[in-house]
Amino acid sequence: MNRTQTSLRASTTALLALASLAGAQPAPTPRAPQDDVVTLTEFSVTADPNRGYAPSETMTGTRVATKIIDLPYTVNVLTAEFFEDFGIFELADNIVQIGSFTGLDIGGGFNLRGFSSSYQLRDGFFRLGRYGSSNIDRMEIIKGSNAAIYGRTSPGGMVNMISKAPKTRESQRLMLNYGDYGTERVTFESTGPVREGSLGKTSYILTASHYQRDFNQEYARNRNTEYYLALKHTFPDNSNLLVAAEYLLQMRHAPPSAAPLVVDLKGTAANTDDEAIGYARNLARYNAFGPNSELNRGYSGITTNYDKRLSSVWSTRASANYYKVRRWDYNQNTGWGAININPANPATAVTSARGATPSKGLIFEDGGGFQGDILAHYWTNNRSIEHRTLATIDINDYYRWDPSRNYAGATNPDIVAWNSVRTVALNRNLEPINAVAYFPKWFQFGQEVSTRIRKMRATVLGGLIRQQSALFDGRLLAYAGARYDTVRFRHRDFTAPPAGFVPGQMLDKTMSELKPNLGVNYKLTSNLRVFANYSESYFIPQADNPAIVAASDYKSEVAAGYDYGFKGAFFNDRLNFTVSGFYAIRENVSVTDVEEQPIGSGNYVTFQRRDGNQLVRGFEIDLNWRATESLQVGGSWGHVYSIYTDFGSAFPLSVGRRVNGISPQNGGAYVKYAPIAGRLRGFSANLGVTHVASTPTEAPNAGDTYTTTATGQRVLTRTTYQWRLRVPSYTLWNLGVRYRLPNTGRYDHTLAVNVNNVFDVDYLRANRQLGEERAVYFTYTLGRTAGRR
Repeated sequence: MNRTQTSLRASTTALLALASLAGAQPAPTPRAPQDDVVTLTEFSVTADPNRGYAPSETMTGTRVATKIIDLPYTVNVLTAEFFEDFGIFELADNIVQIGSFTGLDIGGGFNLRGFSSSYQLRDGFFRLGRYGSSNIDRMEIIKGSNAAIYGRTSPGGMVNMISKAPKTRESQRLMLNYGDYGTERVTFESTGPVREGSLGKTSYILTASHYQRDFNQEYARNRNTEYYLALKHTFPDNSNLLVAAEYLLQMRHAPPSAAPLVVDLKGTAANTDDEAIGYARNLARYNAFGPNSELNRGYSGITTNYDKRLSSVWSTRASANYYKVRRWDYNQNTGWGAININPANPATAVTSARGATPSKGLIFEDGGGFQGDILAHYWTNNRSIEHRTLATIDINDYYRWDPSRNYAGATNPDIVAWNSVRTVALNRNLEPINAVAYFPKWFQFGQEVSTRIRKMRATVLGGLIRQQSALFDGRLLAYAGARYDTVRFRHRDFTAPPAGFVPGQMLDKTMSELKPNLGVNYKLTSNLRVFANYSESYFIPQADNPAIVAASDYKSEVAAGYDYGFKGAFFNDRLNFTVSGFYAIRENVSVTDVEEQPIGSGNYVTFQRRDGNQLVRGFEIDLNWRATESLQVGGSWGHVYSIYTDFGSAFPLSVGRRVNGISPQNGGAYVKYAPIAGRLRGFSANLGVTHVASTPTEAPNAGDTYTTTATGQRVLTRTTYQWRLRVPSYTLWNLGVRYRLPNTGRYDHTLAVNVNNVFDVDYLRANRQLGEERAVYFTYTLGRTAGRR
């Protein structure tokens, strides 16, 4: 019996044992509503003023409202208040305050617990990034394979961006931000009731934002336009209907380029002693792409949600989402090329050559999903055991059309002229000796050369059954569940079809996965809990090349992981902490293998196959303490050990090497002082520090050259040790000061100053782009709240 069968049997046994307890009785009536909580059903969370930046409840962890301390795994939350206090206008790779979490990207990527992911969630639905900060209420991060409750997921966990919700109290706010890097931001937010009558009451929220900024490279600029509207109607029976629409357009002109690789030739003609020594940080201050370059993204979508308490036992929720996404880029493939220094001939110029042919990429994506949840909340055994039984059904559909074209053929006069100037001579400091020349023209249709035309659709149909029971007067919380998904691919490739297919022929393939999860949370004392959890997950990239999907041995990545640790809540829930460890194995990673074809021929070829493995283990510490009504402190730290245990037979020496892009340590700490009385009332100050350890930047086989012997053995012939390169660690301090002027009627005025990177640290990010220098931002906020006198 394999591991999956064993864990499934254990999960099923536990599920049946918990569900078979007889004598079900309804749960007690839920607590009375409070003013301006988010919502008040089993599928919503409430606000807790004692927790500061850290909410006490989450929906991301279980798909129903659950206290974070009750979960048998870790969930981290960053709120809009935190983003505002620390002058965070974009949610990107500057979000490193959460331990084991780095590399957040508007395109959908992030790194979590040693694994990378290519998509995120928005209000529980599949999302390829593309979000603005103006309409985000909080960012919830569920860690580990537990995120599989939503279907396919990275084994490291999942990010869920939660939208702002309408409030029942009328208020408006206009925020103006101005500062370094040409930063200008205008954000308007309005919320409140629309009408109330015999059919219930309706409230709304509207946000609109325009944001623009420059970078520390010439020509590089970014502009975001964001709109969001949500209407919520609460019916007389306390059921809720929410309809939300969102629009985002990001125009990124001449995006920043990365620092190129530097290889030391050691003054010899032989290449056996060449060594990769680092990156040309000075050259990263120059834009490689120039003024005729862009990377733009857009999103428009609508989401609806209906939830209703059917009885004292049963509750239900139904949600639907539809979206259209687009990306278009041009001249993004002409970045700085590797630099060779100390050549055998000292007269040889040191240069960096950019890409030979600018290309234009277009990606059109659309899709949507449906989620249906039904929850039974009941008691058994003379009301001594409390149960929550959740059943869900999920449908997700994703379509992608991604034509890519080169500017023109190699003999085109523009391409010929470009190839005469694309190589840039550098001085001893690896800076351009002369003015950098750029490709002079925008893309022109009619002369292009198609390089990729694909139409791909991936449809996922799945469901989850999950049982939660509270035993021994609530001291022991036990969880057990299983999720089943069917994934159907319908792909067509018009330029490079799979073997045996003609261009445009449909590839129709279906796969299925069944994954269990088990967990316990035991209350050692009234303030301290111990938890443990086992879960499995799977992941199938929605945009895998049709030729890869068509392979007979194609399979999804699968993972299994453990979480364990302690959670505490002291001083009337003002001090909260989690100390946890984790261990996970990821299988079926795409790697390169060597195989004799045909057998007995002595001819060995390399090919991609999903049979690689990755191991991750580590620990995390999270703390949030509201020490007084005026002072709160907190922090998060993560230590991650992430290596390949099988990187394919073509690169045997890569086993045991670190996974690139994964920081082994990161986290942050903060303190906020906001007096609630006296002369300093209305004043607040916050200080934060973040740290990212030295991070591997190259693939574990980078720089290695192998040969294959007559018996199929792979032998290393030389290496530049490129695989061991890292960007240095860095620590950043950020400061914010705010003052809310005394109220004048219904209006209030707030002034704020933020200083990011206070000590002006010069650093490289893991993507080899320059980090931001010290920046100062000024904010003015005009607010109005109804009912204030």
